Amino acid sequence: MKKYLIPLLLVAFLVTAFTSCKPDDEIYNPTCKISKIWYRSDVGYPNEVYVYDEKGKELQQIIVDSLYSFDFSYNKDKTVSKIVHVGEDYTETIDFQWTDQLVDKMTYTIDGAVRLEYTFHRNNDKKDKAFGRIEYIEEMYDREFYDEYFWKGKRHPLYDKVFGNYEEISEIAAKANSKDLEMYSVKRFTYDPGKKEKYENISSYVEEFPIAQTVVTHTYQYDLNSYNPFYGLPFAYADMAGYYLNLKTAEHIETVVAGNLSKVEDIVYQYNGQHYMNDKHYPRQFVTISSENNIPIHTYILYKK
Repeated sequence: MKKYLIPLLLVAFLVTAFTSCKPDDEIYNPTCKISKIWYRSDVGYPNEVYVYDEKGKELQQIIVDSLYSFDFSYNKDKTVSKIVHVGEDYTETIDFQWTDQLVDKMTYTIDGAVRLEYTFHRNNDKKDKAFGRIEYIEEMYDREFYDEYFWKGKRHPLYDKVFGNYEEISEIAAKANSKDLEMYSVKRFTYDPGKKEKYENISSYVEEFPIAQTVVTHTYQYDLNSYNPFYGLPFAYADMAGYYLNLKTAEHIETVVAGNLSKVEDIVYQYNGQHYMNDKHYPRQFVTISSENNIPIHTYILYKK
């Protein structure tokens, strides 16, 4: 399930402290960077290696399991224009659209065919301190693509890392009578109040799949004294991993189908080890435990000095 991908997210490509050029942008400009990530064990060759430019600032590539890579391209204003994975049988691409350095849309394609579109809707009141904050996201899905995931067991590494929710979406797609990009969901966000550096933490979000009569609600708790190494990265999307400043300690998930409670899951997040940057500390190890099986999932991060 996508929750387990949070700490490992590719989008992991990204980074510990995120420092913006101005208070309302989403440029990738870290002061502290992830170097390597291991899943389950911190010995042996890392599962993800992060390659930066000569100045050590711009992420150029992520090498995964020494088998394939995700390659990054940038616009002139330092926003990410696209991420590409070239596989043996197909090419995956995520294209980004921006306005004033805020993400408007993410489009996922396979060999040029659009399989997924995410459109971001934000607070557009410039007099409001919450200007630029995401209010809701519309997500459009290609039914045929998810049928292949669900029935044929096909895997797409870039999709899995960035979005990480193929199991849930595939199950819903299998039940929904929809085609092309007609099946969609809407995520609506509520934020914690309080003094934060950029955006307040997301206290909850509700995702609705109207055609499947399914509503999924995620509610979070945080440790306000520690910091999320993936914060500020618009492409750290799975479970919104790039959109909360502090580290999550608990997550409560409720799934309602046709008005009836269908599933409840609780997840506990634990963190070990500390890496300091600018008087902030970031974890060296993530431990995720779900009420579904109570099996700890470990992730280890090495930061660049």
